[in-house]
Amino acid sequence: MGIRSTINPGQMWDPSERSYSHVVKIDNPSSIIFLAGMAAVDENMAVSSTDIEDQVRDTFANIEAQLAAVGASLTDIADMTVYMKDIKAHGDTVRAVRRELIPHDPPTSTMVGNADFTLDGLLVEIDVIAVT
Repeated sequence: MGIRSTINPGQMWDPSERSYSHVVKIDNPSSIIFLAGMAAVDENMAVSSTDIEDQVRDTFANIEAQLAAVGASLTDIADMTVYMKDIKAHGDTVRAVRRELIPHDPPTSTMVGNADFTLDGLLVEIDVIAVT
């Protein structure tokens, strides 16, 4: 397993309120894992809920399952991109769930507004890069 450091340089703002880090450095990684965008869908591609918090939790559950399949976990996520239908309305919910599930040394993260998704009813999609 690589040695992970999260770095938030002093000249930058404190990202902890938004549950991300400015920099994640991994020395000597053994694996780099790329996940396709995950969303709150089941094995039949049905959207799990119309509620944003439910969708975020279900999305993280899907991410966790994918990572577990290769021997990794949520704490191994180094970088995260979050696509949301409505950043202003839902950004705080995503941050709160992420803070709960990854309470220490959070990954770098970018949130992007997305006008539409491939499945009707989706409010959020998350892709990640994990390193072990």
